Amino acid sequence: MDASRLSKLLRPLLLAMGLCLLCGLAQAQSPVAWNDLGQDEQRILAPHQDNWSQLDPVTQQRLLRGAQRWLTLSPEQRVAAAQRFSQWQGLPDERREQIRKRYQAFRQLPPDQQRELKSAFERFRYLPPEQREQLKQRFQNMSPEERRGFLTGLRATREADRARNQWLQIAPEDRAATRDMLQALTPPERQKLRSLMQARDGQGRRELHRQLLEMSAAERREFLSRQN
Repeated sequence: MDASRLSKLLRPLLLAMGLCLLCGLAQAQSPVAWNDLGQDEQRILAPHQDNWSQLDPVTQQRLLRGAQRWLTLSPEQRVAAAQRFSQWQGLPDERREQIRKRYQAFRQLPPDQQRELKSAFERFRYLPPEQREQLKQRFQNMSPEERRGFLTGLRATREADRARNQWLQIAPEDRAATRDMLQALTPPERQKLRSLMQARDGQGRRELHRQLLEMSAAERREFLSRQN
């Protein structure tokens, strides 16, 4: 794609980026004056210059973020983005509306479920084409209940893999004591402990694990009871 073709695609691409961003939840934001934008940002957002002051702050901020994102792309990434937008334009209106609704539903999921779906999508991308098509058809043919069950199973598998990896990171000499500690906890206490671990980085989890092992059963219960 030559530079002139890319330039022609740039303006509608920016409009599409703003449209996609409008799927998120609105937040109270301050308006942005046109003169406060950087030169590169003004160049990209030039189609909106005449009515910039009439745009609501949320739209201004989202268009600005789209322009800033565009500026970070390499030439190859810009070409790829332009091609994706061209494909988007070629979709039927009902298909685009369906994609918008799915994106909005995705943005409303809890962060951990968003990460799970992104991870599953990345694994899906690297499957052979015939396997991708088989899985796609299988999912599309599921009933809503079957899809919910599939996603529940996917989350359970991810949680089991995560637990297995975390277990392997525990020193062998600490595993028996760790098993005894977990078995002594009630289900709500185990859930609270899981939340505490997930909120920490690797070093923080290791430190908390060591502290808990050094506590008595009564001290652990008291410690967990004080956590929000």
